[in-house]
Amino acid sequence: MTTCRRILPALSLVLAGFLLPARAAAQDDPRLQDAVRLAREGLGDSARAVTRTLLDATPTTSALYPEILYTQGLVAGSLQDRRLALQRVTVEFSLSPWADDALLLLGQLDYAIDDPAGALRYFERLLSDYPESPIRAAAALWGSRAAWEQRNTEAACRFAAIGIAANTEDVELRNQLAFQQQRCDAQPAVTPAPTPPPPAPAPPPAQTGPVYRIQAAALQTRSDADQFAARLKALGFESVVVHEGSFYKVQAGPFGTRDEARAALPRIRERFGTGPFIVVVR
Repeated sequence: MTTCRRILPALSLVLAGFLLPARAAAQDDPRLQDAVRLAREGLGDSARAVTRTLLDATPTTSALYPEILYTQGLVAGSLQDRRLALQRVTVEFSLSPWADDALLLLGQLDYAIDDPAGALRYFERLLSDYPESPIRAAAALWGSRAAWEQRNTEAACRFAAIGIAANTEDVELRNQLAFQQQRCDAQPAVTPAPTPPPPAPAPPPAQTGPVYRIQAAALQTRSDADQFAARLKALGFESVVVHEGSFYKVQAGPFGTRDEARAALPRIRERFGTGPFIVVVR
C-alpha cells in the first residue's frame, strides 16, 4: 500500500507536467511557453494543437525542432505519447540542449510507475553522456532515490556523492542530497570482495557466411552519426556509419550469427532507449 500511495500522486504530477527540470518552465519560443501554460491550465487539447502545428511547419534541421518535440512531450495526453516524444529528443537530437532534460523526465516517468531499474538507466545515461549538464544534481538525486528503492546501497551513495559534487545553487536540492548522503553514512561499512581479472578475449572467428549488424540509430547529419558511433564504441561495440538517402545509419557489429546480434540487442536498447534491429549486410 505504501508503494501505491507513492506511485499514484507522483504519476499524476508527471502526467500533468509538473515534475519538470528548471529549463522546462522557460522555453525559448513564446509559442511554446503558451503551450505549456495552456497545459497547466487544463487546456491540454489546445496545447497539443499548438505543438502539432509548429512541428508540421518546422524543418527537422531547425534548432527549434527538438525544443518543439520536447514541449510536445511535456503536454502529451498519455504516458505513451509523452515517452515517445521524449525518446525522440534523446535519440534523434542527442546533441540538442533539450536531450538531458528529456532523459531526466523519462527517468522520472519510470520512477513514478514503480520501475526504478528503468529510471536508473536514464539517470545513469544523463550523468555519463552530459557531464556539463546543469541538471546533473537533480539527476543524481533521482538516481539515488531509485537506487534506494532497489536496495542498492552502493549505487544510491554513488549518485548522492555525484549530486553533492555538482554543487548546485538550489538550496532545497542540496538539502535533499545531504539527506541521501546521511542515509549512506548510517550504513555499515562493507569490504568488497576482490574482483577477478577479466578473461583474455577470444580471437574473432573467420567470417565465411552472412554478417549481421544492429542498426541503432538513423540520424540526419554525419557529425551526429559519428558521435553516436563513438558512444557505441564506448559501450564495447564496433560500429560503422552507412549513408543511405537522407539518413546516416549507425550500425553496431559485425556479428557472426543472428543469435549473437540478438543477444546484444537488449544492451543497446537499454543504453540508448532506441528501437535497434538486426540487418544482414552480406
